[in-house]
Amino acid sequence: MGVVYGPVLSWRFGSSLGIDLISGSKVCTFDCIYCQLGRTVLKVSKPGDFKNYVKAENVVKELEDFINKIDFNSVDVVTFSGSGEPTLNPELGKIVEHVKDIVGEKPLVILTNSSLFYLRKVREALSKIDIVSAKLDAGDEKAFKIINRSYLEKLSINKVIGYIKEFKSIYDGKLMIQTMFLNTTLGFTNSEGEHFEKLIDAYLKIEPDVIQVDTPYRPGGEKFVKPVSIEKLKNIGDVLANYFPRDNIWVFGLHDKSRKKIVWKRKEHKSIILDTLKRRPLRLVDIANLLNVSSEEAYKIVEQLKKDELIKEKILQGEVYYIIAHFH
Repeated sequence: MGVVYGPVLSWRFGSSLGIDLISGSKVCTFDCIYCQLGRTVLKVSKPGDFKNYVKAENVVKELEDFINKIDFNSVDVVTFSGSGEPTLNPELGKIVEHVKDIVGEKPLVILTNSSLFYLRKVREALSKIDIVSAKLDAGDEKAFKIINRSYLEKLSINKVIGYIKEFKSIYDGKLMIQTMFLNTTLGFTNSEGEHFEKLIDAYLKIEPDVIQVDTPYRPGGEKFVKPVSIEKLKNIGDVLANYFPRDNIWVFGLHDKSRKKIVWKRKEHKSIILDTLKRRPLRLVDIANLLNVSSEEAYKIVEQLKKDELIKEKILQGEVYYIIAHFH
């Protein structure tokens, strides 16, 4: 399984080349009910709690090789994200320095669940990254327990908010907060009422550079989890605009940077698709964009992968997504 994957077309960041610092079965401090990777396989509480993390030398080797396959000008950002919580990798700081040397001025992004901001070594590593996209799905303890299902017994949502705020005060890059707004068939939502009001309070304490208003539109999470509507997301954005500059509120469905064409020097269709599907489900249009081929050509490639029993279909909200058939 490759460490470098994509580039995926991200509504937030454009063409995003992924680096997976876990690379294997899902390893995380949380077991979020909406996660596109499904349930957490290995539940850990701090860096070094698992042995099979990605080593710095492996990242360097794969990244240098991958860059030779692609026109690097068609990549907007390089993002640390993948099979679990990237800050669990104890070599994160060293890896960031090596990646910076390789990609030059290309912005580095990390997607974190915000659980390990309390560790000095993690904060030091994160401070070297241009954009930290920190997850915050709850502003109160009840919602935190329902949505994120943390394995850190002493970690409360108030502590998470406090640690993010503390990091923001010493960080020179862009701190973005991403929130997954969701409904459940059990009657819970964080998109309105007291849970939403507590989130606003948390945003005001942290004062992030950007708030990303998102919803779980890909399959993978618990069956009782449902996305909120685009109209609801727009409404949330309108409410937040009473507190923050409109340009600092990125709403899924409105803010869209995913239109860039990816230019390959050398295509290896099978490995490109499979390495990406191990990190996220994709639609046919996503695969066509990933490979920069027509829908017809993407369909032929997908059908062959299905025939070889390497991928399979999953339906969510009436859309067909492709997922990996057997995870190794």
